[in-house]
Amino acid sequence: MRTRCSVNTFITLSGPHPTYLVTANDPRNNNKAAITVAWGTPISVNPPLFGVVISPNKVSHTIIKEAGVFTVNILSIDEIDEIWWAGSHTGRQYENKIKSAGLTAVPGKTDKNATSVIEAMASFECKLKNMIPVGNHTLFIGEVVSAEANEEYFDLEKGKWIPEKARLIFHHVNDVFVTSGEREIVHE
Repeated sequence: MRTRCSVNTFITLSGPHPTYLVTANDPRNNNKAAITVAWGTPISVNPPLFGVVISPNKVSHTIIKEAGVFTVNILSIDEIDEIWWAGSHTGRQYENKIKSAGLTAVPGKTDKNATSVIEAMASFECKLKNMIPVGNHTLFIGEVVSAEANEEYFDLEKGKWIPEKARLIFHHVNDVFVTSGEREIVHE
């Protein structure tokens, strides 16, 4: 039996959602911004575009807008405490939110403001192409200009995650997260 839900339940019904740590350097003072995002998605292959949705009242919103770049970091469930910390603390109180979260910032490959974190299983730098207001958030669309993956977790030859090693983080609801399975299921 199906039961009618509040329309706001669509967020939970549509999940769990892949969870990313989005980072950037503040071009005004080199502060390291980090925000946990569960609303992110590939948008186009040619050109390679990725979108993240961020509330305008977040410090990272302003920093990404001014820096013109952002990095999407994909961490393992082993870093759930760091992801949670970054998502539950404001950048207004920390000059280096990446370090304060217990992670290590590394310079971007294509732009000094496109910081990534060394602990990430993969990272990709995005050059900001567009900002679209969507309700009470902004969709940041970035062109992917550089990508890296740790081959312990990602099979570069096959172009896919190694499921028994790459335990991806998915946000389910509130403070509940789940991770990816331990094996592939191939549809025949």
